[in-house]
Amino acid sequence: MILNKNKILIGLLALVAVGVNACGGGSGSADSSTNNTDQGASQGDSQQDTSPPANDDPPTVDSPPTGDNPPADSSPPNTAPPVEGSINHQPTARITAAQQVTSGETVTMDGSSSTDPDGDTLSFLWSQTLGEPISLAGVSNPTLSFIAPTVDQPTTFAFKLEISDGALANSATIEILVSPMADTTAPSVVSRTPQSNATGVATTTNVTITFDEALLESLINNQSLQISLNTNTLSGSVTYDSDNHRITLTPDTTLTAATTYIVTLADTLQDLAGNLVTGENWSFTTGSQYNLGQTSQGTIDLCMNTSNKVMLTLVNNARAVARTCGTNNYPATSSLAWHCNLEQAAQGHSTSMADNNFFSHTGLDDSSPGDRITAAGYNWRTYGENIAAGYADEETAMNAWLNSPGHCANLMNPNFTEMGEAVAENPASQYRIYWTQNFADSF
Repeated sequence: MILNKNKILIGLLALVAVGVNACGGGSGSADSSTNNTDQGASQGDSQQDTSPPANDDPPTVDSPPTGDNPPADSSPPNTAPPVEGSINHQPTARITAAQQVTSGETVTMDGSSSTDPDGDTLSFLWSQTLGEPISLAGVSNPTLSFIAPTVDQPTTFAFKLEISDGALANSATIEILVSPMADTTAPSVVSRTPQSNATGVATTTNVTITFDEALLESLINNQSLQISLNTNTLSGSVTYDSDNHRITLTPDTTLTAATTYIVTLADTLQDLAGNLVTGENWSFTTGSQYNLGQTSQGTIDLCMNTSNKVMLTLVNNARAVARTCGTNNYPATSSLAWHCNLEQAAQGHSTSMADNNFFSHTGLDDSSPGDRITAAGYNWRTYGENIAAGYADEETAMNAWLNSPGHCANLMNPNFTEMGEAVAENPASQYRIYWTQNFADSF
């Protein structure tokens, strides 16, 4: 946000810094701790006397008795047919079902053809004997239905039917081969960064592309996703996040500013079912005047406006050069990345100062910069804050901060890795325009 430099003549500065004693400065730091919460009898031989009679006379044969009365042991034979006892025959269990199915199909196993020779009523009980457990309902019915489970490869499941007539029982088993569902749909792209035709892209950006399903990881290599400039392919490394189905390309060198690059997605990639990814190309253009450090393209797209890009560029350019802040010498240090939560905290404080016509590191609710940064959702290890009022644009505010030893020390602090900044205006307030810079490093 570039404002008229001639509208405001007065400027005020204040800071909160780690280890800095200037302009009402303070410091903030915190230690983090985590709680770990942490299952026969034998039978004797019989013998028969076969010796001849004591004399040579032939044996005598008794004559039949005479008279009208039959002998006591000569009652007539029983001529009625014998009566057999009742016999229960064992039932026979039978199962009919399709024995090769596909995931998602309804499988019905039918045991109603089981029979009992005696016509007895049968009871039924189904159970699973092989494979990952399937939820079965109605296991006491003659038929049983279920949905074939999802499998990645052909898988055999086995089931048992037990039948009983109340006294005798029988059983039968069946094996059912479940094959993976046929997939003929190619993977689709659900997101990418940088987006197609994006401008102002950071020169340190990575390229990512996310799909709606898993890809065959063995086919992913450094030719799967590439960046090219004027038909020359840039070197880089490609990685794959299987949990999120995302391919990331990290260039080996920083991209050139104000340059249009072409991204190429290869058409050799496949999903797990063998469906080919549709190859494609798209372009993006890097920014010409911005130095955004290691800020991700996702952060740039999510929460950075032009003023933010200008301010971060000014800060990173300043940190790239050794300088003296008061009596302390600071070597050149690493660039900062933008963080949306730090910007949120800065915006809240700048707006509060503008709307309530005050200028202080202490908020109207007695909050400190650390309180506001925490409330914005940033888990800080250390932080610092610079504020200014009455400066018309990013450049004049930065020059004032650099010329103030305490603020300059915050800007050059090598312990900081991220920043956020925001400005707010209110013509009715004393200084009209209020700036807040928040610097921090997280756990």
